[in-house]
Amino acid sequence: MTSAALVFIAAMGLALGSFLNVVIARLPTDWRLSGLAWPASQCPHCQSTIGWLDKLPVVGWLLCQGHCRTCQQPIRLRYVLIEAGSALVAIIVINQFGLTPAGLSALMLSAWLIVLSGIDQDTFLLPDCLTLSGLWLGLLSATLYHHTTPTEAITGAALGYSVLAGLNAGYYRLSGREGMGGGDFKLLAMLGAWLGVSALPAVLLLAAGGGTVWALGAMLWARRSRYAMMAFGPWLAVAGWITLIWGHEWQTNIG
Repeated sequence: MTSAALVFIAAMGLALGSFLNVVIARLPTDWRLSGLAWPASQCPHCQSTIGWLDKLPVVGWLLCQGHCRTCQQPIRLRYVLIEAGSALVAIIVINQFGLTPAGLSALMLSAWLIVLSGIDQDTFLLPDCLTLSGLWLGLLSATLYHHTTPTEAITGAALGYSVLAGLNAGYYRLSGREGMGGGDFKLLAMLGAWLGVSALPAVLLLAAGGGTVWALGAMLWARRSRYAMMAFGPWLAVAGWITLIWGHEWQTNIG
């Protein structure tokens, strides 16, 4: 990848991350998607309109030194992390798949996963308008043989939902408590549609391992209760993205 291409892809990733921040912030208050374009971005503390210079991805946050120019309240670090992270994700995806239909579809899945992670972390919700649309896009991508085959995708979607729903039902039967929400079932079904049924073991292993380590750390160092709510969607999303990028290489090496 040339230096010019790297800069261009990074810039597009930053712009994408800025838009994804808007979706994460606004979608939970308007599931119909009608509030994404209007009104203009405002400070969540004083509701002052954010100037165009301050809206530049990463640069705007640095210029403001992480604070609103009007009320001096801190701006969440997550905004700049998502913008920078989206640029890094775009570079990795395009480097792995190239500027091809497969690369663009992988970038689309990455955007869906970033938004779902952010919303779940904030609200403990995984909206159907994202999980179900992502599932159908995964099945459509499979018909074009971008990341898996149609048979693998259909089986992966069905089994992905069924596995988590079954585990949750068993946990409820034993403990009388819900282990996870229905949005997690749909998210794994979506990942099954994109990656195929053969990718599900890796996704579940990575997600369960990461979530378990995080939960244990929170109990030991943050003194959180073992029954405190934890968003599992971000762990599924990270596990799915890692499998998207490197899962084929793992399967090749194992085979």
